[in-house]
Amino acid sequence: MMCDLARERKRIDSILADAMNQNSVRLSIDEVELAGYGLAALRSHYALSCPDECMRKRCDEFAALIALTRRAQQHAMHAP
Repeated sequence: MMCDLARERKRIDSILADAMNQNSVRLSIDEVELAGYGLAALRSHYALSCPDECMRKRCDEFAALIALTRRAQQHAMHAP
C-alpha cells in the first residue's frame, strides 16, 4: 500500500524519478508539470490502494526537489 511511505518510499521515489526523467520533461524545472507526470505514474501503480491526495502530496514534494536540483544545475552550468 502506498500510504505506508516508510516501507514503500524507495519504490515510490523510483517511480517518480522515472516519470520525471521522461524525454518530454527531462529538462523541465516546472514543478506543476513534473508533479503531473509523477501523479500519472503513481496512479497507474497505486490507484486502488491510496487516496489521490496522498499521491498528489508526495508528487508535489518530489517535483519541488527535482525542480530545485535542476535549477541549481542550470545555474552552475551558466556561472562564470
